[in-house]
Formats: sequence, C-alpha cells, structure tokens
Amino acid sequence: MTFTPGTKATEEFHAHESAPPRFWIFLFFFVSGATGLIYEVVWTRLLTLVMGNTHYSISTVLTAFMGGLALGSYVGGKVIDKRFNPLAAYAFLEAGIGFYCLIIPSLIDFAFPIFKWVYLNWGDSYTQASIIRFIVCVAILIIPATFMGATLPVLSKFVSRDEAHIGKDVGILYSINTFGAVFGAWASAFIFMRLWGVQSTIWVTALLNLAISAVIFLVFKPPLKGFINKELAIPLSSLDQKGKLILLSFGFSGMVALLYQIAWNRILSLLLGSSVYAFSLILTVFILGLALGTACFSRLLSRFDDLMKIYGITQITIGVASLLIIPLFGTIPFINRWVYENWGLQFEFIQITNFGIIFALLFIPTFFMGAQFPLVIKLMAQKMETLGREVGRIYACNTIGTIVGSFLAGFVLIPVLGMQFTLMSGVFLNILLGIAILMLGSRLSFNVKIYVLPVVLMFCILTAKSIGPWDTSVISSGSYMPYRIADLKEAELKKNKILFFKEGMHTTVTTELSVSGNIFLRVNGKTDASLALDMRTQLLSGYLPMLFHPDPKSALVIGQGSGITLGAVEQFPVDEITLVEISPAVIEGSRFFDPFNHHALDDKRVTVKLEDGRNHIALSDNTYDVIVSEPSNPWISGVGALFTVNFFELLKKRLNPGGLVCIWVHTNMSPDDFKSIVRSFSQEFPFVSMWESIAGDDYLLIGSEKEYSLSYEKALKYLLDETVGRDLHRIGINNTPDLLSLMIMSREKLLEFSALAPLHTDDNSLLEFNAPKYVYKDDRAVLVRQLTPFINLEPEFVDFSKTDTNIRVKVTEKLSKLERSESQIEDIKSKAKLERLLDQAMEAYNVGDISNALQSYQEILELDPDHVMAYYNMGNIFLELRLMDKAESAYRSTLEINPFYVFGSIGLARLHVFSGQPDKAIKVLRDTLTWYAGDQDVSLYMGLAYAFKKDTERAIQELKKSLEWDPVFPPAHYYLGVQYQSWNPELAKKHLQTFLKFVPLRPGYENLKPKAEKILKKL
Repeated sequence: MTFTPGTKATEEFHAHESAPPRFWIFLFFFVSGATGLIYEVVWTRLLTLVMGNTHYSISTVLTAFMGGLALGSYVGGKVIDKRFNPLAAYAFLEAGIGFYCLIIPSLIDFAFPIFKWVYLNWGDSYTQASIIRFIVCVAILIIPATFMGATLPVLSKFVSRDEAHIGKDVGILYSINTFGAVFGAWASAFIFMRLWGVQSTIWVTALLNLAISAVIFLVFKPPLKGFINKELAIPLSSLDQKGKLILLSFGFSGMVALLYQIAWNRILSLLLGSSVYAFSLILTVFILGLALGTACFSRLLSRFDDLMKIYGITQITIGVASLLIIPLFGTIPFINRWVYENWGLQFEFIQITNFGIIFALLFIPTFFMGAQFPLVIKLMAQKMETLGREVGRIYACNTIGTIVGSFLAGFVLIPVLGMQFTLMSGVFLNILLGIAILMLGSRLSFNVKIYVLPVVLMFCILTAKSIGPWDTSVISSGSYMPYRIADLKEAELKKNKILFFKEGMHTTVTTELSVSGNIFLRVNGKTDASLALDMRTQLLSGYLPMLFHPDPKSALVIGQGSGITLGAVEQFPVDEITLVEISPAVIEGSRFFDPFNHHALDDKRVTVKLEDGRNHIALSDNTYDVIVSEPSNPWISGVGALFTVNFFELLKKRLNPGGLVCIWVHTNMSPDDFKSIVRSFSQEFPFVSMWESIAGDDYLLIGSEKEYSLSYEKALKYLLDETVGRDLHRIGINNTPDLLSLMIMSREKLLEFSALAPLHTDDNSLLEFNAPKYVYKDDRAVLVRQLTPFINLEPEFVDFSKTDTNIRVKVTEKLSKLERSESQIEDIKSKAKLERLLDQAMEAYNVGDISNALQSYQEILELDPDHVMAYYNMGNIFLELRLMDKAESAYRSTLEINPFYVFGSIGLARLHVFSGQPDKAIKVLRDTLTWYAGDQDVSLYMGLAYAFKKDTERAIQELKKSLEWDPVFPPAHYYLGVQYQSWNPELAKKHLQTFLKFVPLRPGYENLKPKAEKILKKL
C-alpha cells in the first residue's frame, strides 16, 4: 500500500501532524543527540573506574553501547511500521532513557562484585574476562542504548510526509540529531563535567530526556493508543543485488569510518596532547563533519539523477581526502611551535587553535562520510509503509560496521601495522568500495568504468607510495607542551637516537637517547621517565617508603616508567613484588634502562600485571606492606583517577597493618589543585609526611595508619650498602641528615596548608579538567611561595632507640641544624660544576685548545666516573689526533657504562672505518642492529665500510638507506656523490649539489665542502 497526499490512510497516519511543528521535533531530537553523546562519555568514565582505564575496557563499553544502538534501530523500525503514533512512541523512549539513566550508577555499583569476581578468577585470561565483562556491560547498557537507537526510525516515520522526500526528511532529521551530538561531545568536557561533576551531569542530562517526554505528552498530547493497520504490516521487500550492494557497502563504510576515527584519535592525541579537552575536540570535529555532510546532501538529493554514482564518488572522495591529509599530520608539531612563538599560550586560544587544526584536517573526509546517510536512505527507503524498518535496517547495518571497525583498529591494525598504515588500509578500502559501487551499481559509461576508475586507483597507489613515514622523532617530541619546543629542534636535527618506538594498543611509547647519555621514555609524547632530573624522584619513590617500614615483605609498584623505582624497591629483602603497568609497550621500552635500574624486570620476586593500577587496587584482594604509586601526569585523561580521595581510600584498604603508601605529586598545576591532592591524601591517612624530591617540582606524600619513623640503624645500613649507597650518592644523599633534609611537612602542617582546598573526588575530577590548563601556564613559583610558610623540618622523625648514646648526640646536633633540601642544594651545585666543566671542555675544543679540553674532561670523570659524554667526546678528540688506541678505549668505556649508548657504537665503527678495519666496523654495527632499529649514522658508516672494501653495490645500498632515515643527511649525499662519480656522473652531480645545499643547515660536515666542490668541477 502506498500513501499519496490527501488519502484517508495518509490523514490517519498524520493525525498528529497538526500538533507539534517540525521545529519542536528537531529541537527535541537535537537535545536527544546531545544527551546521547554525554551519556556515552559518562558511562565510559563510570565503567572504566571499575573495569580499568584500558583500551580493552573502553572498547567493551563502546561495543555494548553501539550494539544497543544497532538493536534499537532495527527493532524500533520494525515496531513503528505497525503503529501510527510515532510521537507518543518517541516520548515513551525519551522517558525510558531518562529514568533508566538515573539508575545506571547504581547498576554499576551493583555489578561491582561481578567485575571483582571476574578479575580474581579470570584476570590473566583476556578472552574469558572480556566476554564476561562484555555481557555485564550489555546487561547494564542494553536498555537505554536500545531506546536511543530506536528514536531515529521512530521519528523518521513522523517527519516523513511523502515518499518523494524520504531521503531529505530523514537526512535532515539525522543531521539535527548529529548536530546535537556535536554539542554533547564538546559540552561534556568543556561545560557539564567540568562545572558540575559526573553525578550532576547525569541528573541534568536525564532531566532533559524526561522534559522532552513531558512536553510532548502535556503540550502536544499525542494519542496514547497506537492505531494498528494490518494492511500496513507488510514485510520488507527482499533485497535485490543492488540493495545488497548498498547495505553491504554502507556496513563496510561504517567500519572504515571507525578505523579512521581511532587512528586519527591516536595520532592527534600524540600531537596535541592526551587531555580530556583534546579528546573532546577530536570527537567534536569528527561528528561535526558528519552532521554538515548529512545536512548538505539531504538538501541536494533532488539534484542527482544517478544516486549510485554519487554514492560511489563519496566513497572515493573520502579515501582520496584521507590519503592526502596523512603527510599533513607530520607538520602539526611545527604548527604548534609557530603558534606558541607567535600567538601566545592562553589555554582558551590554544583550544581554538587545536580545533582549527583538527577541523582543517578532518572536515572533507568526515563531510563525505556524513553525506552517505541521506544517499543510502533515498536509495533504500522507497515506501512510507516500510520506512521505519528500512531506516532501522540501514542504521543497524552501519552501526555493526562501526563495531567491527573499532575492534579491528584498536586490537589488530594499529598494534600490527601502526597508525599510518592503518589509515592507508582505510583509504584503499574506501577506494575499492567506491570503485565496486560505480562498477556494479551506477550508470557510468563503459569507457569510464574501464579507463577512468583504474586511473583513479593507480593515482592513489602512486600517491600512497610517495608518502614517506612520519618522522618518529618529530611526532613524539611532545610539541604540544611549550616547554618542550627545544626537543622539537633536536628532533629536526636528528640529534637523539630512537632506541624504541611502538604504537601499542593503549599508547605510543618512545625511548630516546641523547648524546649526553640521558635516556628518556615518552608516553604519547610526554616524558614520563629519564636518567636526568627525574632520577631523584624515581629513586626516592622506591627507597623512602622501604626505609620507613621496619620489615617489608611485600610491595606493589604502580607504573613502570624507567623501572628505576622498581629497582630501588628490589634492594630490600622483600618476598614478593607486584608491578602493575597499563601499557605493555612501556614494559618493552623500559628495557633500555636495565643498566641503571639493576635489571629490575629480571628479578624473580617480581610479578608483572598488565592492568590499570586503579583497577588492580579496587578489584584485587592482595594486601601489601608498601605501595608506591608513580603514574603519569594527572592532566592526562584518566590519570587523575589515581589522585582522588576515593583512590586513596582504596589504597588504605590494600595495606597490611603498619603498611605505607607513597605517591608522587608534581607542581605543574594550580596551587589549589595541588592543595586538593594534599588534603585528599592527608584526610585518608592519620600519619602523613611530605618530602621534597625536586624543590618546586616534585613532591612525595607518604601515608600510613600507624605512626612511622626512620630508623637510624636501618638508614645507616643501606647508605653503606654498595648498591643503595651508590644510587643515593648519585642524587646527593650521603648520610641520614641529607635524607631527612628532604622532609618538609607532617600531617598537621599539610592539613593547615590545604585547609581551604576542595577534596579531589571521582565525581568532580578536578585534576582532569583543571590540570591541562597548566601545560601552557606555570604557577610553580606561586605554589612554592604559598608552601614555604608551612615548611617545618622535624629532626625527631629519626628513631635512635637502638643507637649508641655518643652517636645519637652527634647526629642529633647535626639534625638540629638542618636546612630545607640541604642535600639537594649540594647535588645541584655538583651538577652545575659538571655542566661548567663540560662547557669549558667544549669551548676549548672549539677554539683548538685540545690540551685544556682533555684536562676538563678528566676533571669531569674525577667527579663522575660514569659521565658517558666525557668519554665520548674524548674518543672523538683522540680519533681526530689519530690516537686510535686511546679513542677505542674511550668509546668502549661509553659502552661499558651504557651498552645501549648508540653514539659509542657509531664512534667505534667510525674509528674502525678510518683506521682501515672495515670488517670490525661492520661487526660493531651489526651487533648494534640486533637491539637497535638503525638510523642515518649507522647506515652511513656501514656504507663507508663496504666502500672501503670496494663493494660499491653494498656501499650505495647502505648510503641510500641512510637517506631513507634522513633525506637531507649531508654526508650520505656526499659519499653517494663520491661512489657515483665514476659510472653515473649525473647522479653524482645531483647528490653533491644536494650536499652543498644542506650542509649549512647541518653543522659538522663543513670539512667535506671543499672536496665536494672539487669533484663537481671535474664532473
């Protein structure tokens, strides 16, 4: 049966149409879209608190949510085609969503024992645990998600007036809902949860759903009873080949869209930061593009004769646009630098800039993703009688595709192929989908199908091949942090060596080595561990609580980082140590710190759990004598949950009697936020002390339910221990007074200092929403000024009960004269002296005063026998002086100190090449490549070694590989010119000219310039 304007059936069907004008329907659906997105964000936040803030947990929640949407759209479409009161049905759905969402927090609390049981019984079995967690999430979310999914086919039945405009009507309706989702994605982070917290956001959002329902019933009064017409209950027509192609391609299109979204989310969070605001902006722009595409194409449908052709072209356009923006992601760090240097660092302005960057990159592909929905509706939904079912089937098919895409991107493609090749795979899926649609379903001419489409495919293949990989040094330099802009310059000049780079399921992890010998581990561009200033905090986080506990037998360390804290804990005779780390890639990347963390992961007492630290504390039944929590910065989304009063309460429950908790807190936040952490921690533990690890930067809070102190005998024993003493000596701590000078406040003063600060709770998530502002703002000086009046050193903290009286008197007298962070001041002076000597040595070398340079390096080694850069620079000087034995000894010393010091390996290979021992050079470099991916220097000296052996082919091969690492590397161009001069003069000329072009930009190779000019003259 077909409706035509003016028929009785149509009049009965639209008996409600005199009630609310479309404006009201669109307003309701806009609000509905906003609330739906807010719910998605809030539910994910609530569920990950009990399931863990891991990619597995987030994917489980989203899959359950999207599965509910798919089910709702399918079932809602089937049901609404049998009834003529879609407005009443919609009102009931909104009421159901509102009422049910009010009880979801209670349902999650009710499900907590189930999650705990799963963790205790299946925690080490990912498959079984995931299945049960998924079932629980489905049970919690299925009803509201199904109701949400049903709203589109239900309202589609209401707004569509005639069959000629089905695509336009449904498309506009969907775009309105999507614009609401845009607002929800933005407002959830920037307004609702930031201002009101999670629980109030749920109440406000639920009240909006209930208000929609109330207005419809009280103002527009649709008939409550559905009029059933058996004539309308006709089945959907069976799908022909064209229909199957459309539905299948639309499902695949949803899959590819989620591939893009997850990969874009990962790369943009690496380039713009991992704060809640960055994630909100990425999601906002993605949905905005969809909404604009749907809205525009809904109005353009009537202008298209061959909709299948347009549908196929949109697929190809998505693919081509997504392909062309891939290299642009690699330029974002330089845009960040330009913005910071020219426009300022106001938080609001940076967010607007970030929005502009994301929008410029993602608008075109997301616009054409959104354009597909009205096209598919117009192609598939031909009859009013079956409109609800068609819309439901189409929406369900696309949503199922998004579920598959989410799984593939997060669990398979990114971990296996990486972000860039995941995007490439999405590109070619789009291109192939578009070509299939145009070949099989459109009315394109035979010539276009045979000649034009293959050309398009070939263009994409050639373009993809021409796109080089992103520069891992640049994209992981943390350019979104203004104080890390210098790191970007070093990345440009390839000054550091990438020891490890992995795009894991959860994060992107990089381990880098600088020529100074510093190794630093970055997570999503943020340095989380290093051998530089971080050493104080990393060592003290492990040593302090272990020294205070009289006899620790078990310990828990949350966060691996460099593994140095874990290594410190291992120096005590504990029976078992549990390490909880959320990212497997961090565990792998930390292996390059093994020479400095006492090979912590190899200790047989250590059990590694790849889990969210909060989740382990909440769900495990294990208790510990010492717990050390050293997560990443609290401005990173999800990390703030490890600094709330709720988490501290959980920590207290996991302590054995007399146990201690040590947490790390930094000052890169507002003074009020710092005080909130201090107050929240001090409220939970009756005995608390604060220790100044790095004055003005890093602080440690140590809490216990039992009074604790520092045993003088125990402190002395470990300070005299060879390993512990060496570790503490590295950070300027040589005796008990040195150690105690770092304690600056006890609980009484801490509570006084933080008295006016609000508690930091899971509900208000203060740090998650406030701390990101201080990535661009530095109030540390203000905080230190506020902190100083409350500082109170307490010599009585030392326990002398077992100490000889004479020793006690002497030590007590020294303790009474303690000054704040006395040991740190001495440590700073010592390091400053080393820096001054290093500057003197390098300056002397630059002016040709080799004798004074070597003398300064010797003085450095007397102060710090493990100063790797001193040995390296001495090796370079000896090599220049042709003192080969001394050079080799110096280079080998660097590798004895740090076997992963790539600069030492390269120096050794360079020495062997220039001393006529190419085989030794090749062996050194091949040994290095067993644990190092390689770089332009390694390939350069490998090439020179083969050139010395007269193996021109292998030499050229390695030199070309050097340029793959760094296309503008001057010496690689020079030596390629040398190799090519005899048998390919034109190519030799090209490389030598390139060398002369770039050598001014890369200091250090000027000595080759006269030789290059001489060869060019001959050519």
